Amino acid sequence: MNSLRPLTGLPLFVMITCILTAAAFLAGCGIKNDYTKKQMFRLDAGDNSPADQSNRSTGAPLVVKRLDISPEFNGAGFVYRVGENRFTQDYYNTYMTPPARMISDVMLEALVNSSQFAPAPNNRIPDDIFQLWGKITALYCDRRNASHVSAVVTMALNLDRLNKEGFTKVLSKTYSRQIPLGKNTSPQAYIQALNRGLAEIVKDILSDYQNVTIQADNQ
Repeated sequence: MNSLRPLTGLPLFVMITCILTAAAFLAGCGIKNDYTKKQMFRLDAGDNSPADQSNRSTGAPLVVKRLDISPEFNGAGFVYRVGENRFTQDYYNTYMTPPARMISDVMLEALVNSSQFAPAPNNRIPDDIFQLWGKITALYCDRRNASHVSAVVTMALNLDRLNKEGFTKVLSKTYSRQIPLGKNTSPQAYIQALNRGLAEIVKDILSDYQNVTIQADNQ
């Protein structure tokens, strides 16, 4: 039986030919060395104008209870809607923290940055305090139509007031935004659209709260 000869005994041009042939074969079999970079993103509602710091303490003390979220949107990865009842998750483009926690923090930061609300003090419970709570019922990138991709965020929110007179429900409303991405459908564009949606929802909450306060003062 003849023993196999090592490649080192072959002429150089034959070795190169063998290497190129093997590489082409492996590539044809689908063995690749592609690397998809994982990206992490943070949400914010920074489109709202900051309140005058001198007036910040005059706002009503506010706390935001950790928002609930529908299970299909609770994962760290972005969620894409690809059919009427079909959603897929992106494991390479994710939120820095769980979305319910992040949006809860974003809502608090944006609301207390207005003149209507102020952060609740850490060392005591105020005699008059407001609490925002609720559930995120939609948080996804709608890709059912490739020509009209959009960011969708929907929240059923409640604003309650607790003071010496007792417990009062101030607001109970569903807020929703669908922001078109336009030609740029990248993950960065999706986050920017979500941020815009959150900022607009914050503005709606502040407007509704102001209207309720005016009505209460006129009674």
